[in-house]
Amino acid sequence: MPTAALPALPVEPLPSDARPEGLLDAAPRAPCAPCAPLEERPLRIVARAGASASIVERDGHEVVAVHDRAGRLLFEYDAETGRGSLVAAGGLSLAAPGGDIDLVAGGAIRCWAAGEVAIASRSGATLSARAGERGATVQVAPGRVTVAGEALAAVAERGDVRIAEARYEGRALTAVLERAHTTVGKIESIAGRVIARAGDLFQEVRELHQLRAGRVRALVEDVIELRGREVSVDAREDVSIDGQRINLG
Repeated sequence: MPTAALPALPVEPLPSDARPEGLLDAAPRAPCAPCAPLEERPLRIVARAGASASIVERDGHEVVAVHDRAGRLLFEYDAETGRGSLVAAGGLSLAAPGGDIDLVAGGAIRCWAAGEVAIASRSGATLSARAGERGATVQVAPGRVTVAGEALAAVAERGDVRIAEARYEGRALTAVLERAHTTVGKIESIAGRVIARAGDLFQEVRELHQLRAGRVRALVEDVIELRGREVSVDAREDVSIDGQRINLG
């Protein structure tokens, strides 16, 4: 069914005071040409002394770099990864005369040097590691070193320990050696029970060998030999000698 065309409505221009505020002073815009890709140019600031700071694109990242007057890198910061690098070819000094210095890292802290690494303190130094309730600590104080932990291990081909006075206290001690040599002026041992096992046992005493005991018992499977310039057996009571044959003289 045909329909009648609607009459066109007249369009009246808006009064000047009714136009949007942003359009009052807007200049007419030219048609937009196809946008061309922008040329990446590094931003560089050069000081009078020759040092410079620049922002460059590297591997798709914006990197802020600071160079000295000779062009050597001093500082570099990757804005995307958040990683920074500080380089000082002639040396670096970090000082806080009136406060503390805190080095905090969410990961690891590594120190490496081609020369000596020295840590000194007037009061003390502490090295500790802790995971939950388990931990270990090394404390260095003036005149004292303390090592505390669940286990202590020392592995070396050769070792030298010199202690003027030493004291060991523990529940058990186990030593496995191929050969042991000790030289002491005096040994004093106090034990509830001593058990010694050996394939052969040789003892050499230059002067006196004295044994004081409540009872002495020697169990020998083969032969007992007792030799001396003089042999004396003294008993307050009986002396018993028993054998198939007894030879005197």
